[in-house]
Amino acid sequence: MGERLRAILGHGLGLLVMLPFAALLVLSLARSWPYPQLWPAVWQFDQWLLFGAQWSTLAPAALRSLSLALLVGLLATGAGFLTSRVLARRSRGWLTLALLPFAVPPVVYAVSLGQAYAALGLNGHYGGVLLAQLPFAYAYAVLLCRGYWTRTRLELGELALSLGARPAQLWWRVHGPLARGLLGVCLFQTALMSWFDFALVRFIGAGHVETLSLRVFDTLNAGDLRQAAAAALIMLAPPCLALLINPRLLWPALTRAVAP
Repeated sequence: MGERLRAILGHGLGLLVMLPFAALLVLSLARSWPYPQLWPAVWQFDQWLLFGAQWSTLAPAALRSLSLALLVGLLATGAGFLTSRVLARRSRGWLTLALLPFAVPPVVYAVSLGQAYAALGLNGHYGGVLLAQLPFAYAYAVLLCRGYWTRTRLELGELALSLGARPAQLWWRVHGPLARGLLGVCLFQTALMSWFDFALVRFIGAGHVETLSLRVFDTLNAGDLRQAAAAALIMLAPPCLALLINPRLLWPALTRAVAP
């Protein structure tokens, strides 16, 4: 009975998660959907045809967003995992310092550093946006990877070193395989922080670094909800595809990764 109830609850939760996506899809295909009708009166594909016609300008923005997300995710995950090991046996003051970027909203951070970035010639450049996004993703990676370093894992590392393992072998052959699930979750989450970022790209990119998130918000500002729904689905497609390919990027993988 318990297994059956869990299956029913799991399927029900899955349906609830899918409802917003279904609503966006219906809205993107609706020509007329007057209140209080539960279903559109007229259907059309104009929004999707419009994006198809704009693909020559949309594709570079999507590729730029994807490359930024991958770079930010890889750099933040690697640095965060190493830093979390250093902080494993340090005082909480060091952890607070590593998490300091969370204390500053991204918009305030972008405006405050705007002049410094301009002086360094980073405003309006791909590298400037990358450097602006990294502190937030890095802080999140430190917080997420910190749970890996239990007492058992630390003692296992000391045992491997005492048996003659070199530091590189310790990371590559011991901690790497053990933390694979956690690192996958961390990479996915930090890449999403960059993928959906708007404020830093807008301020630091200064209109010269066009990403998919900027294109989506431009459609929202245009006031056409149907086109905005289609743009939102395009924005959500890569993360959803990644989850379909590897569902373990969700919490079960994290739970297994941090278990002692």
